[in-house]
Order: sequence, then C-alpha cells, then structure tokens
Amino acid sequence: MTSNSTPAIKISAMIAAIAAPIVFVASLPWLQNQPDALVYLCTGIAATITVVGSFVVAIYEHRKLDEWHRAAAGFSNQWGWIAGSGLVALLLSLPPFHGLVMSVAGAVAGVADPDRTLVLIAFTLGFMAVVVAQMACTVVLSIVWRARKSRAA
Repeated sequence: MTSNSTPAIKISAMIAAIAAPIVFVASLPWLQNQPDALVYLCTGIAATITVVGSFVVAIYEHRKLDEWHRAAAGFSNQWGWIAGSGLVALLLSLPPFHGLVMSVAGAVAGVADPDRTLVLIAFTLGFMAVVVAQMACTVVLSIVWRARKSRAA
C-alpha cells in the first residue's frame, strides 16, 4: 500500500463510520414496516461498518504516534472504557436517565408508552453484555500477547 492511498482510506473509513449510524437512524421509519430479519441485518451492517471504520481510523492514527503519545493512548484505552462503564452504571441508578432511555426507546420504536421495566432491563442487559465482552476480549488478547511475546526466538 502506498503512502498516497493512506489519507483516502482513512477519510473513507471516517466517513463510513459516521454515515452508517446516521443512515440507519434515518431509515428507522422505513425499517419499522420491514420483517425482523431485514431489520437485524441492517442493524448488523450499520454496526459493522461503524466499528470497522473506527478501527481503520484508529490504526492509521496509531501509526503516527511517538512514544509519549502511545503511552497516553495506552492509558486512555486502559482506563477510558472502565470510566465510561462506571459512568453508565451510575447513570442507570438515576431516574432522569431512566426517563431519557424510555423516551429514546419509545421514539425509535414508535411506541407512545413502552413498558418501562422491559426497556430498562433490556438496556441494562445490553450494557452488561458489552462490559462482559470487553472484559473477555481483554483477557483473551492479554493471553495471546503474552504467548506470542514469551516465545523463544
């Protein structure tokens, strides 16, 4: 890959990562009338494009970092998701946040009065699944890294 193609790939990935969720949200009125399989497919495609685009941008940005900036990136990666997870857990205990979750869920689903318990449990379980997946990936990647780095040359 030539250095001239790098900016175009990075810009394309950034545009895709930003555009995918916007297009998905804009298509919600249409998706409400579609079969569940199509809705899940579109959701998965939008999420995949967003995540892959973010990874591509992060990889290109990380290549340009010096030692000090890599240390800062390592620190923020190590503690940022923990702080963010803690913040969401704290917010889940506040009734105004419950109201926000309810109003967003109702607006997205097109339901005037969604079942409060169901929405909050689904949101909480989804949040917990993300945290557990992050923890599992952290453990697996740590094991893989240690195994690869501790091999005899």
